[in-house]
Amino acid sequence: MSLEDLKSKLRRHPKILGGIGLLTAAGFLLYEAPQVRRFLAQYVDKKSPEPDKRRAEYIYIKYHIYRESMRKLKQKQEDDKKWISVIINPIGKWWKAAKHSVAWRLLNIAQNGSQPERLKAVQQLICMDHLKDWDFRHLAQICDARTAISLARCGADTRWFMPVHRRGCIKNPKLLLSELHVMLARLRPMSCVDHFFSKYFPEQDPIEDIHEYLSQEQTIVLSTADTDLLKEIISFLHHISKDPQVSANIIKDGGLVHLMELRKIFSDDNETLSTLCKVLANMSVVPDAVEHFFSSGWVGALAEWQQCPDLRLQVISAKTMANLDHDDPNQCTYPPNVYPLHPRIRTRRKPKADIVFVHGLLGGVFITWRQRDRKPTELGLYGKNAFYTSETDDVFLVGEQKRVNGNKQRKEQAAEGAKTTNGKSKTETIKDQVLKTSKKVEEQRLSISDTATMEFVETLRNEAELDSDWEVVHPDIPLTANENCIGKFSVSGNEWRNQDSSDEYTNCWPMEWLPDDYPDSRIIGIDYTSAVTEWSANFTKYCPCEKGQGHIDVRAGTLMERIAAADVGNQRPIVWIGHSMGGLLTKLILLKSLDSQDEKTQQLAKNTKGIVFLGTPHRGSPIAKWKQHMQMILSPSIEVKEMEENSPKLLEMHRRFMGCLHTFLKHVKVVSVAEGSPTMLTSFKFPLRIVTEESSRIDFGDFYLLKDDHLSLSKPIYRQSFLYQRLLHVIRDAVRERSEPKDQDGQSQTSPNQEVVITKIVAALLNGAKGLFESLPRVTLRFSS
Repeated sequence: MSLEDLKSKLRRHPKILGGIGLLTAAGFLLYEAPQVRRFLAQYVDKKSPEPDKRRAEYIYIKYHIYRESMRKLKQKQEDDKKWISVIINPIGKWWKAAKHSVAWRLLNIAQNGSQPERLKAVQQLICMDHLKDWDFRHLAQICDARTAISLARCGADTRWFMPVHRRGCIKNPKLLLSELHVMLARLRPMSCVDHFFSKYFPEQDPIEDIHEYLSQEQTIVLSTADTDLLKEIISFLHHISKDPQVSANIIKDGGLVHLMELRKIFSDDNETLSTLCKVLANMSVVPDAVEHFFSSGWVGALAEWQQCPDLRLQVISAKTMANLDHDDPNQCTYPPNVYPLHPRIRTRRKPKADIVFVHGLLGGVFITWRQRDRKPTELGLYGKNAFYTSETDDVFLVGEQKRVNGNKQRKEQAAEGAKTTNGKSKTETIKDQVLKTSKKVEEQRLSISDTATMEFVETLRNEAELDSDWEVVHPDIPLTANENCIGKFSVSGNEWRNQDSSDEYTNCWPMEWLPDDYPDSRIIGIDYTSAVTEWSANFTKYCPCEKGQGHIDVRAGTLMERIAAADVGNQRPIVWIGHSMGGLLTKLILLKSLDSQDEKTQQLAKNTKGIVFLGTPHRGSPIAKWKQHMQMILSPSIEVKEMEENSPKLLEMHRRFMGCLHTFLKHVKVVSVAEGSPTMLTSFKFPLRIVTEESSRIDFGDFYLLKDDHLSLSKPIYRQSFLYQRLLHVIRDAVRERSEPKDQDGQSQTSPNQEVVITKIVAALLNGAKGLFESLPRVTLRFSS
């Protein structure tokens, strides 16, 4: 059919043609309705319409309603004139005004009084729980930085702090990346920043026509590239903020405001938040940082993290607040790698002892010192190291596989996140694992109506399972307990608490068990990064300056300076607990402190009263010899190479340490624990003896060989295990011997400085004699010739 024939047929049916045109026009208008509406809105007057003039301007009330209301008002005035109301009403008004004015007066004292008055006023303000929300908001507005930090350190209500600016809004990640790019660029010239820019930070293009903030009602979509880059920036800030001068420059450039925006973006990622909190902890060392933290809203955020169920955020936020609290009578600074496990809030009494925990290779504060699992532990051959890597676990979580429940939880959360709609961001769907505190299982209350029966059942429940005639042996008793060991290996039956079926579990027993037994002690956890292979040792990922930090001598020197800066051992005894390589670091720290000229550093060795070595390779480990056979495959790290069995460096350090134990440290209580079972490797599924009995044994103090493997030496089963009870004995002896020890003849021993001088003189004489004997054969040969 030609075109002319089609036109002729359409002319014969004009109505059909018109209907099709009308439907087409209507559909076009409906489809383009928003555009048409915006076009017409330009020509429509947007002024509000005039009110209806016919509407009544007065509200007419019927006379009988008005008469009844006037009668009630007159009756109320007559009741107020009675003598009872004359007495009660003023008292009620005075009480309502007084309970509000007390808070204002206490706050004034907390801000303007002397230090003892300020401390008492803050304690009184914490106890006030009858105030309304508007009272807290008004008090928060007139509160200053010093008082706010004092309230936060004492565990005050979070309503005492102003909410974060734009709390319900998140800054656009593209704009935040651009601002962070400008902030880091201002730190140049700096080798760390230049290396990071050249490798990880791309050049940012100018952003135009972008919304600055996104509300919660809007769809927030974070791309994987932006999320990973923001995490890398947080890890890099953790690296460079260890320098106080760099931290001061970041604070001056408004870096705390940018960190607050990062907190909003990663609000559900506890791992990233813990790294972010470490950046804040490094910045809190800056002298004038208090006002900046307060004005940017970080005091309230840190107060919330102190009450967070995650142990990582609790400890790191408590460290940050302790550095900012300059009004604390027991105030001390916690540099990087040093974390206060107890007390985490302000206390009145001064600590009576310092208990320092140093983990070993691939360890961490919340992985080395956690309670033992019921299932056997296994060690990954390559392990993990998250010194700067945001994709892996946190520094606190490296070294071992997570618990089975934690892996299942992560998989379930990932599966739920995959099922969600694309409109939600990644941070909203997949949540990070939370290291929660141990929950004490409460006994169910008895519902017995008869009083006599109730008392009888409670008596049976409170009675011990065994009487005093029985002796219960600890579950982790040493293998040679009846031959070469000295100590108590059992407990009386009436003191035994059966915890085999208990559901309690702790991720950090020094933080949750020791404060119950020694509340007046200060418990400190030392954290550092390490690796088994060069593949996982990413120290040089951001900066070449970290290349030599793996050497044990460099690491011990850095940790010694930071531990001394934390005022450890200031007129109080010190107890060291070192697991594996942590014991070697403890020995080297004490040797370096003896050689130091700084009095604050010398007190680390001077006030040491107890040392507990848990699987410490004093003479090296056989696992380090693998580099001779599998060096091309494993590529061992610096730490592993230095712990080679019978290494000259380790033997020389051990010889020096034994000399100090018999001279300057002869009054120190030393306990050594060795592993009696091999550790199972998850990579190849075969057992391996990491530290032998000969390498763990030293000829000083008590020595115990347990049936546990290397990983279980630092993980007691529960409070009444032999390992934990033996540690309590060491701490108890150290606290008892706070006074200066004396010799057997009743004379005070030689002063520490004199012993150090004598030790150095003897060492010099021995070295000279050694050189003389070495030269004798050559002298004899010369005379004979």
